Amino acid sequence: MPAAASATPQDPAQLRRLLKESKSSDPVAWESARKLVHRSRLTHTLDRLVERIRQSPLPGTLQDGLVAGLNPASASRGDPVRLKELTGLPPTKAIRALCVYFALVREEAPSSFGPAPHDVEAFVQRTESPYDLLLKVGKPSLLDLGAGDLSFEEELLDHYLPSLQHSGKALTLHALDRLRPGSQLGGAYHASPERLRRFAQYPQANLQFRFEGGVDMMDLSSQPHLLAQYTMVTCHAPATPTFAYEPTRLSPTTIHFHLTRTKGDYRTVRVHGEKALEVMHRGKALTFPHWKFVIQGPLALLNLAARRGALCVLAAIDDEVFWEILAQLVEDPGMRPTDVVFTKETLPDVFGHVYQALASLKIGECCTLSDVTPLRQTLPTGTTPRERKPVPYRFRFVEIRRGAVFPGMPAGSAARQFRHMSEEVPPWHLVLVPERVPAG
Repeated sequence: MPAAASATPQDPAQLRRLLKESKSSDPVAWESARKLVHRSRLTHTLDRLVERIRQSPLPGTLQDGLVAGLNPASASRGDPVRLKELTGLPPTKAIRALCVYFALVREEAPSSFGPAPHDVEAFVQRTESPYDLLLKVGKPSLLDLGAGDLSFEEELLDHYLPSLQHSGKALTLHALDRLRPGSQLGGAYHASPERLRRFAQYPQANLQFRFEGGVDMMDLSSQPHLLAQYTMVTCHAPATPTFAYEPTRLSPTTIHFHLTRTKGDYRTVRVHGEKALEVMHRGKALTFPHWKFVIQGPLALLNLAARRGALCVLAAIDDEVFWEILAQLVEDPGMRPTDVVFTKETLPDVFGHVYQALASLKIGECCTLSDVTPLRQTLPTGTTPRERKPVPYRFRFVEIRRGAVFPGMPAGSAARQFRHMSEEVPPWHLVLVPERVPAG
C-alpha cells in the first residue's frame, strides 16, 4: 500500500503532485532509493513496484499505465514516455519516487532510517535516562520543539557532548521556537544570545547546531535543513493553551467559552507596532505573542513527534495539557468525549481507573501506560497537512513519569520553575516510542 493511502490519486495530475511531495518531504528515503535503481537490483525493484501497484487502490487506468511504463520483464523494453506522462519525471527518478511513495525504501533498507522501534523500546525500558540513546546510535541527532531560552540544549551538551566526542561522533542538534528574534514579547523565553555564542564555538566535527526562531512547528516545509528523522524529538513544557484543547474533540465555541471563563476576555492589539494578544486576567491587561491562543491540539504535536523521532520525550507537561495528550494515546474512545472540557471535576469520570492509577503516582515514580489501559492502535492523520503528507503512526510504548526534573537527565528552565509554582500540581513527563502502522 502507498505510504499515504488516505490520499490515493485518481488521475495523473494528482499522482504527479503526490510523487513530488514524497520526493521532497522525505529526503533520506529519496537518497536511499538510489540503491534500488542500481542495475544489480533494478529487476527486483520493478517486480516489487508492480506488486505494490497492483495491490494499491489506484484506479485501473493508472495501474495499467504505470505497469506498462515500468515493464519489469525488461527495463530496456519499458515505456519511458508513458512513465514520464504519468509521473512527470524521467524514468530513473520516476522509479525512485515510486519507491518512496510505496514505502519500498524503508522496507528494503530499514537500517538507513535509524534504530528500529522494538530496539528503542527495549533500550528505554532498561535505561534510566532516555537521552542515553544518543550514545548508542551511529549518528546521534535531536530536534527540540519550542526551545525557549536554550537552557535544555546547554544541559544536554554539558552532559553528553564529552562522551560523544570521545567516541568520535558528532551530534546534530536542531532547535526551533515560535518566538520571533527581536520581538518585544516573550520576555525570558527568547533564545539566550550567550548560549548561541557558546554553541557556535564548538567544532563542526563535534556539534552541528542550528537554531531557528519565528518558526511554526506545525509547518516545517520552510525548513529544508531539517532531517527527515532524528534519533530523538523533544518538547519541553508543551504550550498551553496551544496543546491543551484538542480541536477534533472540542468545538471552537466550547474552547472560546472555556478560555474566556478561565483566562479572561482577549483581543488582538499592537505593542510597539507588533501584533500581540491582550488578555484581561483578574483585572489586569496581560500581553502575549499574537499566537498565544491559537489552538493546535495535542494530536498535531504527537503526529509531528512520531514522524520525526525514533524516540520522543515530552517533558514538564502541565496538568491541563497532560490529560488532553493522554486522551489521544489510549484506545478507549470513551476517554475522548465530545465537547467535554477536562477539569478536576470531570477527569475522574472520564478516565475512571486510569485517572486513579496515574493520579496516585508520587513525584519520581513512573508507570508503563499499556499496563494501565490499551494503547491506541493508530493515530489519526492529516492534522498537519502543510508539513508533509500524512503517514499512519502509533506509539508502541508510552512511559509516564511524575515530576519535572529527574536525576541525570537534562531539563529546561520551565521544568525547574515548577518547584516554585505553589498553585501548580506536579507536572508530567512522557517517553514515547513511535512506529509506522503496518500496511494492510
